[in-house]
Amino acid sequence: MQQRSSSRGRKGLNLLAVLAMVVVLLAACAPAGDAGTTSGQAQEPAQTTITVWGWPAADVAYESFMADFEAAHPDIKVDIQMMPTAEEHDKLLASLAAGAGAPDVAMIEINNIDKFVAKGGLVDLRSEPFNAGQYKDDMVEYKWTQATTPDGRIVAFPWDIGPATFFYRRDLFEQAGLPSDPESVAELTSTWPGFIDVAKKLTNADEQRWAIGNASDIVYSNFAHRNLFDADWNCAVNSELAVQLLTYAQQAREAGVDAKVSNWSPEWQTMLGSDSIAIQYGGAWFGGFLKGWLQPEGAEWEGRWGIFEVPEDPGQNWGGSFLAIPEQSENKEAAWKFIEFALANKDSQNKMFAAVDYFPAYIPAFDDPMYQEADPFFGGQQTRAMWVDIATNKIQPFITTPMDAQAEQIFMSYVNKALDQGLDPQATLDEACIEIEQQTAPDKEEALKLRQ
Repeated sequence: MQQRSSSRGRKGLNLLAVLAMVVVLLAACAPAGDAGTTSGQAQEPAQTTITVWGWPAADVAYESFMADFEAAHPDIKVDIQMMPTAEEHDKLLASLAAGAGAPDVAMIEINNIDKFVAKGGLVDLRSEPFNAGQYKDDMVEYKWTQATTPDGRIVAFPWDIGPATFFYRRDLFEQAGLPSDPESVAELTSTWPGFIDVAKKLTNADEQRWAIGNASDIVYSNFAHRNLFDADWNCAVNSELAVQLLTYAQQAREAGVDAKVSNWSPEWQTMLGSDSIAIQYGGAWFGGFLKGWLQPEGAEWEGRWGIFEVPEDPGQNWGGSFLAIPEQSENKEAAWKFIEFALANKDSQNKMFAAVDYFPAYIPAFDDPMYQEADPFFGGQQTRAMWVDIATNKIQPFITTPMDAQAEQIFMSYVNKALDQGLDPQATLDEACIEIEQQTAPDKEEALKLRQ
């Protein structure tokens, strides 16, 4: 009896030891969590928060695909911070210079990109783990070139472009006794003299109606953020083309067809929405502004607008932007995942375009049927198909430099001076070049050192 009892005791002890080992193993395999976590309860993944700077309406653009991004990357939280365009660029430049305070992702506008290319402080996206070079052939060529340094570094990733056209009011054309269908309007405005003839018929000062907001747009159509310098970075705003366009702009001013208002001013916006301006120059993104400004409720302005190409040289671009990662970022991989998902993804690009008319630089996005669809706001015109054609077939390589932002301001001030005072176009633009060379010399010297 005593021997059998001892045997049963040893068996009981062995069983308890086995059970204890099982409990330990199960505990070791269980996910980490609070002591009170219920068995089988899903755990939230650890999150990395990235800060993204930009300006409106980028926030609306991001919102269009953010649910998709969060589903694909639940471990990344995005803190979007919007501010005025100029403030965002100034703040970014200051943070790069100070070596602190930069975001994880920064938005850079086309007129500022060369400044950042020259200054440094942005990640080379060719390197691991980004490997952005794989997307080169998928991007509109001129856009890719703008964010590439002379030694081949890619310091910003292309977002949107601005294939440019004139936007016109179909109903105001009809009231002036002009045809309003896009084909007829395109034929009438295929040359600058033809454009000015149409403008004269559209203008009725007694009724407070003008063809265009400002005659300077005629010049700006070919010099928006580009071609202000030649290939050797010498001032080029006194070229034969610039003089000819300024001459046409003076003819338009003398004919009284412009309202003499500044683009983006409150007065201009009011006139644009009150039948006082019939034609306005803009990039593809301007369609989004029209829809947002003029028809917040939806259908009131539907069908009143159309577009036509820039006379004589339809290969024009106005605007566009990039996303970049500052070297300061401590979350570079997460930042790149966000950029790649937003800009190298045709679904994301097309959702943003549908939301805010940011026209993609990413060519695969153009395969979507939406680019061949008629746009009801533009009277059923296939506006997107025209912008794709301009972007892929008509825009020729152009020159941008780190001095463009300052040079453009000086150039357009002389254009407006010539318009207001009736000055000789060639002499005026020669003077503009002298001042541009003087004012941009420090930036040019600094940029050339980096370029070498």
